[in-house]
Amino acid sequence: MASLIDLSSLTINEQEALVTSEAIFEKVYAKPVLTDAHLIATGIQMKSQIPFYGMFGMVGKKSTGSCALMEETKAIAASEKWWDPMLIEFRLTHCQEDINQLFKMWKRAQSALATWEDMANEQVAFMADRVVDATIESILRITSFADTSEDVIGSGGNLTAGTTKAYFTMLDGLWNQLIAAVAAGTTPRYTIAENGGASYAAQDNLASDRALLAMRGCYNNLDTRARQVGNLVFQMTDSLFKNWLSYLEDKSLAFTLQRTEEGKGTDRYTYRGIPIVVRFDWDRNIRTSFDTGAKYYLPHRILLGPINNVPIGTSDESDMNNMDMFYDRTDKKHYSDVAFYIDCKLLENYLAAVAY
Repeated sequence: MASLIDLSSLTINEQEALVTSEAIFEKVYAKPVLTDAHLIATGIQMKSQIPFYGMFGMVGKKSTGSCALMEETKAIAASEKWWDPMLIEFRLTHCQEDINQLFKMWKRAQSALATWEDMANEQVAFMADRVVDATIESILRITSFADTSEDVIGSGGNLTAGTTKAYFTMLDGLWNQLIAAVAAGTTPRYTIAENGGASYAAQDNLASDRALLAMRGCYNNLDTRARQVGNLVFQMTDSLFKNWLSYLEDKSLAFTLQRTEEGKGTDRYTYRGIPIVVRFDWDRNIRTSFDTGAKYYLPHRILLGPINNVPIGTSDESDMNNMDMFYDRTDKKHYSDVAFYIDCKLLENYLAAVAY
């Protein structure tokens, strides 16, 4: 058996913390609200077609002056992509008896028969909160960085040595699709030179105006149709966002940084009127899971485009923050089961511009 709460690093004696208010819990990671970065498409449970229909080419010439109108041969071109959601699941198992009997933070059952089953409400809430957080972390990792052909360093891939590649190979996520679109010449790229640095220090030694140039490059190279579609968002790593703020401070260009109050204590940052969403999860995943041992794999990244163009597909949005928590009297264990269907799509390549 095993407990989901590892107390091996705590000193268990008469003086340890007795109530939750005396404990300090590791802060839940800062995450973007999914709807700030993606359209959430629901009802997607199986492979299904996403058809695209183009437009007629040029039409309209000077009349020949006869009753025989000039017949055009133009046709509307159609193309397609496919939703192909994967069923993602995990189970976390907890044995209450495996918690040291001297641990006093959460009240233990007085009845011997309830030793395994009863948990204090605060303990249940704590565990449920951490399971939901782990679920959101997995959704962010999968939708951004999954790659069906990914592997670890030394085996043809970019994953940190020792990483379990099955955490990344279930589908092709957003960055896999963006990089492929750049290679195909259908999505423009601004190249961040420091990403090619030979060491962590070289990569993090960003030019003082790197974020400015990267955002400007994305904006200027973005297809005009994307600006007409609207709903544009800059999504960027925190490394570039900090570089941008430092540049503004150094140059005293406060007027360039627009901050719109959206409620008490909440600020929104924009560039050229386009909201900036800081993807702390990109930095976190890159620096944990894409570390060669000497440098990171493309640590600085930006995506510019409509959020509707990068939807997340799922069968039921509620699955992203729900779980099945239950106790089994046969084996005396508490279970937390999570399952959800997930896919992420770059719909129209020309509606995106990237920097990396």
